Amino acid sequence: MTPEQIALIGERWHDWYTADWDYGLTTVEFFCAGIGTMMLLYLVSLWRHRASARRARSTFRAAGILDRFTAAFRYVTSMQLRYKPLGYYSPPMGSVVGVAGIFTFVMAFALAVRPYYWPNYQMGHSPPLATRSGWISIAIMPFMIAFATKVNYVGIITGASHERLQVFHRWSALLMYITSLLHTFPFIVTNIDMGDMVHMYKTTPWYWSGIAALIPQTWLVLMSWGIIRSRYYEIFKKLHFCASGIFMVALFIHCNFRLTSWDYFWATLAIYSTAWLIQVSRTLYNSSFGLPYTLEQLSDPDMVKVTITVPARFRWSPGQHVLLRFLTLSHLSAFSTHPFTIANAAASASESGHTDSSTVTRAVEIVFRVRGGITRTLQEAALRRTGGGRVLLDGPYGGLPVSLRGYDRVYLLAGGSGASSPTLPLLQDLARGFGAGGGRCAHVEFVVAFRHPGTRRWLEPAIAEAAARAAAAGVHFSAHVHVTRTAENADLESIESFSSDVKEVEVGSGSSDKTAVRTDADRPDLPRLVREACASRLGGRVAFAVCGPEAFMYDVRNAVAECQLDIADGYSRCEEIFLHTEAYDW
Repeated sequence: MTPEQIALIGERWHDWYTADWDYGLTTVEFFCAGIGTMMLLYLVSLWRHRASARRARSTFRAAGILDRFTAAFRYVTSMQLRYKPLGYYSPPMGSVVGVAGIFTFVMAFALAVRPYYWPNYQMGHSPPLATRSGWISIAIMPFMIAFATKVNYVGIITGASHERLQVFHRWSALLMYITSLLHTFPFIVTNIDMGDMVHMYKTTPWYWSGIAALIPQTWLVLMSWGIIRSRYYEIFKKLHFCASGIFMVALFIHCNFRLTSWDYFWATLAIYSTAWLIQVSRTLYNSSFGLPYTLEQLSDPDMVKVTITVPARFRWSPGQHVLLRFLTLSHLSAFSTHPFTIANAAASASESGHTDSSTVTRAVEIVFRVRGGITRTLQEAALRRTGGGRVLLDGPYGGLPVSLRGYDRVYLLAGGSGASSPTLPLLQDLARGFGAGGGRCAHVEFVVAFRHPGTRRWLEPAIAEAAARAAAAGVHFSAHVHVTRTAENADLESIESFSSDVKEVEVGSGSSDKTAVRTDADRPDLPRLVREACASRLGGRVAFAVCGPEAFMYDVRNAVAECQLDIADGYSRCEEIFLHTEAYDW
């Protein structure tokens, strides 16, 4: 080697013996910095919400500097893109920006330093590109797993539910795969050039173990694309765990205790195992060896209701979901869990006529649209009137980071079965807070669109209860029901009858001027609804909670983003606009 080459292999970013510190730890610091930033933003948002919620109901003020900055940030993060010819909807721009930032860092970090190959093989048999990309790859691994767990440590400190972090799990897995390829091919090129490829494969554990890890990793990445994952989710989930186990074992052998490589495995094991133990322990604590449930076919032929009797110790908040494992439904159903949003708000001890909350027997209601798989099996059991058995309940998960009771005006927008996930329990929770010192909310609008007129029947009790409570408390409440497909006039007559029934409740309370229920056989104009709500002279703090199909969510997200820009520019009467969205799946 020349004196320059000798000096080069001892420099930082080139020294093989400190590559784990230079590249591995720097990658860890990058991910920790990003997560820490989101944690700080979450804490600031909680502080702002609590400070605003403590003000008197009639106290409105213009948006301040922090409000305008928040609105500008939400404008960027809440927007969504779509490509109509393929029916493609991107994740919210916040996720897109986050993924783009991770991708830019990883690729720049791997490719910015030169040279990629040693000009003299006496400088080392590990090409610089292969060395640095290997450490970047192994450093991504703990975070890839951390983004995937149901009991999610990243979500706990950033206020994001586990399903919202799945996009980072999938993209960090893809980046780990790309850096694994950048680690693999330089070795192949170098060893072929040196003429010892076959000899190295036969005499060292690193080559065969590397291939043994790369094959299942390739499977994991290819099979995780949405078009495959969504269509064959049940088999995908089982094979995903099998392939992950093979990959981790092969990669563990491949690293062979080089420098600090196994430290990343201990970190990954700690994250996954503790999250899994908490999840299993909580499930057994809440469910013992199974909770009783019943099934009911609703008036909408495509919707089924599951009612689970839960102990008093199980508590949940509106908008949360659970994972259900049906033990007695079929032989296969006991081997997998399925996510369902809870369709009712928990009743308090006072509302149940008890003074001690520990004596309250609660019921968790799940309402879902039948799509196939486990939902089809549940419907068949309900139609046979043999529905019932025992189920393990894991959760609750997700929900809103703040209470909607702290906002001046709340708009609950739902499409299809989204009426039960999570807008209906949010409506119930808001109604129970009317006039009870439970919040400052003085204006609630509930807008729901569905295809089958029979869907409205299981909405009747919640809307009637909200109308009665709002009228008694002097809160403005309106419900707008849109039936997007009506086949017979009898259906329209039943819808009009439903509206009349609710209005009778309002009139009987003596405050019918503050409540209204409308029913139309059309689709809601969501962008117009959002713009009018945000341009209202009422001003104040406004919240939107939305659940529905992708097109439904797209219209609301982008309309709210436009209104956020008005606050940032100082032209809006609103002090703050909060948006919470729930997708059908993740």
